[in-house]
Amino acid sequence: MACKNQIGTFMCICPPGMTRRPDGEGCMDLNECRSKPGICKNGRCVNTVGSYRCECNEGFEQSSTRTECIDNRKGFCFTEVLQTMCQQSSTNRNTVTKSECCCNAGRGWGSLCELCPLPGTIQYKKMCPLGPGYTTDGRDINECEVMPNLCKNGQCINSVGSFRCHCNVGYTDDFTGTSCVDMDECSQSPKPCNFLCKNTEGSYLCSCPRGYILQPDGKTCKDLDECSTKQHNCQFLCVNTIGGFTCKCPSGFTQHQTACIDNNECSNQPNLCGSRASCLNTPGSFNCECQKGFSLDGTGINCDDVDECGGNHRCQHGCQNMLGGYRCGCPQGYVQHYQWNQCVDENECAGNQVCGSASCYNTLGSYKCTCPSGFDFESSAGGCQDVNECNLNNNPCSYGCSNTDGGYLCGCPGGFYRAGQGHCITGVGFQGQFGSEGVDDEESLSPEACYECKINGDLGKKGRHRRNTGDNELKTVSLASMDVQTSIPMNLSLAQLQNKEPLLELLPALEPLEHYVRYVIMHGNQGEHFRILERHDGKSVLRLGRKPPPPGLYRLEIASLRLFGPRKLQQMEDQHDSDYLLGEIGDALRIKLHIHLH
Repeated sequence: MACKNQIGTFMCICPPGMTRRPDGEGCMDLNECRSKPGICKNGRCVNTVGSYRCECNEGFEQSSTRTECIDNRKGFCFTEVLQTMCQQSSTNRNTVTKSECCCNAGRGWGSLCELCPLPGTIQYKKMCPLGPGYTTDGRDINECEVMPNLCKNGQCINSVGSFRCHCNVGYTDDFTGTSCVDMDECSQSPKPCNFLCKNTEGSYLCSCPRGYILQPDGKTCKDLDECSTKQHNCQFLCVNTIGGFTCKCPSGFTQHQTACIDNNECSNQPNLCGSRASCLNTPGSFNCECQKGFSLDGTGINCDDVDECGGNHRCQHGCQNMLGGYRCGCPQGYVQHYQWNQCVDENECAGNQVCGSASCYNTLGSYKCTCPSGFDFESSAGGCQDVNECNLNNNPCSYGCSNTDGGYLCGCPGGFYRAGQGHCITGVGFQGQFGSEGVDDEESLSPEACYECKINGDLGKKGRHRRNTGDNELKTVSLASMDVQTSIPMNLSLAQLQNKEPLLELLPALEPLEHYVRYVIMHGNQGEHFRILERHDGKSVLRLGRKPPPPGLYRLEIASLRLFGPRKLQQMEDQHDSDYLLGEIGDALRIKLHIHLH
């Protein structure tokens, strides 16, 4: 406290932070926290004797006098704000303090987009007391870190209170001094290129006119040799010129711009190759092709006759040279080919009836007449004649044979009926169905048609002994037949069969089937009420089984099985012919019986 003398009195003068007492007799402490509203913004005011201090909130720092709270919070600085909304694309995402943002060129700051005060306002002067480029506490602002996209295409260099741009090569400062723009080198004087110049971003390119090539220095041009570098479209010859090239054509061609058109000598000069050759145009020339039987002479345009008989003519029966060809002689059965000098087979079957009614088959050098099975070809008769199989030594029938047109029929013993081609069958009650004794006058074989009709006589086929029929010797031969395509009804009494009388008797009518056939029940014998037994005389009989059947209706199907093995088949075909079994034995026997037992 100081004392100031006055006229007639004195006055006490208090230092800063103190105030006079109400009685004027001394000084007392001034409570700045109460007397100055708004003091210690962003903090709390604490009074001290003669002064005060600020205790700052989190994110704020005391000034050197401890009487202010400086904002040291970090956040993004935005240079564009649209309706209180900070634009995310206007920040470089470097965290700075609010004064570093707002005292530079920022418009908004922080995650809550706090708006910066406008320059010239009291708030701006308070935040930026030293003006733009300095923080609130007077530190220099590094604009290169705060401002986004500063000094594009260059390097930003900070300075006290400002900055400058150092541009890359090929760029220069724009009028604002905050960015680098492309420099048009082609508009400079002197021009960097000797011929053509094209400006590019940050640089330039030199090029040459057509017919020239750029030198390694990238600026000058020299003539391009299109011929040696194969950069031409000449069809044949190329001649280099300054800045270009020309094309030339060889002999036989006509020049047309860069192409060479072939001269067609064949159309320009008719009959160039004569009458015995054809002219074939080629690129730049032509060729003469002689007709068949001629060859070119030494000039290449004349054709002479070729003597084929003096070389490899391939004629086996004499050769005769002719102008432009030759002719071969042919043996009997062959004729000269109408186009080639070769002997080809003559088709005797074409155009004439050499075989009459028989079928004609052409062969190499000859022909063959063939007839259906059962017929032989006889040239004297002019066709096919029936073969009487019954007169041959290999008559296949066991009980008489009757010749037919193209075939034959085998008979059966008296009382039997023909079933199929090669089987005989009889049974109880058959006489009532098929006539008396199964033999009519028309169905009996006459002595002329019958081969060895007397079964047990002295005449034997090749000495073969015919089977003995026992006490009931059958001496007649029957051709009566039954229809095996329909079911055979049999109405029988069980009492009639008690003495083991057979229901049915079967035996083969063909000699090749003797001892090589078996008759079996194929269907209908589920209860085994019937059985087939083979007797010593070659007959197979159908009898009642060991379990006699009760009265009722039974449907049996009986079939024959051939017992020929592969070796026996081969032996028979070797003795006769390959169709022997097919023609004589035929299909297997298959009959159906409807047996009514009562």
